[in-house]
Amino acid sequence: MTDTLTETLEAKVAEVAAIDDLVQRGIAAREVREQIAASDRALYAIQQAVVRELRQGRTWAEVGQLFARTGSWAEALARGRKSKRKSDHAVQPTPNARAAEGQAPDTTTP
Repeated sequence: MTDTLTETLEAKVAEVAAIDDLVQRGIAAREVREQIAASDRALYAIQQAVVRELRQGRTWAEVGQLFARTGSWAEALARGRKSKRKSDHAVQPTPNARAAEGQAPDTTTP
């Protein structure tokens, strides 16, 4: 299965790379990446469910060992992915204090 998947992905990458029009190549790359991401989420959910089910009557260390991983890996997988970005995180960076005061930016620092 892995060889077939790898070959298929490599062929798809080559197909996208061969598109002459830059915009169309970029759009095709984005679309393929979105398809891969959707499949990754589905596979993650399957793996998460398996780990949770295997946990019944086992320690996290035992579950991790079944996958040649650590117990903390198994526990983290069971708990799910955490968003790397906080919802209240500023979208735009905080403006430079000098600029906020109407002064020219400091250009003397290396």
